[in-house]
Parts: sequence; structure tokens; C-alpha cells
Amino acid sequence: MSDKTKVYRPHARRSARRTESGGAMLLRAAVIAFAGGAGVCLLLLALFALLLTYAPVPLTLVRPLACAAAAAGAFVSAWVFAARVRRQRLLCGLGCGVFYAVCQLTAAWAVNGSLPAGSDAMMLPLALLCSGVAGGALAAVRAGA
Repeated sequence: MSDKTKVYRPHARRSARRTESGGAMLLRAAVIAFAGGAGVCLLLLALFALLLTYAPVPLTLVRPLACAAAAAGAFVSAWVFAARVRRQRLLCGLGCGVFYAVCQLTAAWAVNGSLPAGSDAMMLPLALLCSGVAGGALAAVRAGA
């Protein structure tokens, strides 16, 4: 085939993305969002570990700092997921928050044999839920601006 008979398609890559099925698009968005959220959480956990090691900070801050790192990871994950899905962003954030809260409660149940009870034990699932909703809300607000 000579160069003169070739069909030039400048937007071939963009049209291939549009033909991607909805399930594949959701799965790709979920994997990217999970990787981004996990990366942020791990980075913050490492930074907080350095802070607790080398700074004169009371060790009673270990649990709140770990909770903050997990909440930041859920926030970023929900924000990335909602931004990539590009529709119903607040529900995407709520879904991410519920997913991470259920994962945490399931892990606690698997370790302890029962669901955690008390306000201290419910701090992390509530923080994950609220930060997921906040990430979806940020994606919705930024899309409207």
C-alpha cells in the first residue's frame, strides 16, 4: 500500500477509547484509583513513621496518624475514580468510601472474630466513608467549575 492510498485518521486513538465497553472502563478506573489511593496511603504512613521516629512526638499519635493516612488514601482514590468515570461523581465517591469501610471492617472481623464495637473502633471506617464522599464531592465541584 502506497502512502497516497493510506487513509489518514488523526483521531483513531480517541475513537478506540470511546468504543471501550462500560465495564472495562469502570474496571480500569477502579484499578487506577486503587493504585493511586494505596500509593498516597503508603507514602503518608512512611512519612508519619519517620516523624514518629525522629521527632519528639508522643506515641499516642500513632493511631490518629494511621487513620489520617488511610483517610487521605481513600480521598485520593475516590477523587481519581470519580474524575475518571465522569458521571455521578458523588455516588462514585460514596461507593469508594463504602468499599474501603467494608474492607476495613471485614479485616477487623477476620482478625478479632467479631466486629469492632465502641467509638474508638469505629473511627477509621467513618473516616474512610467521609473522605470517600469528600473525594467524590471534590471531583464533582471541579467538573462544574
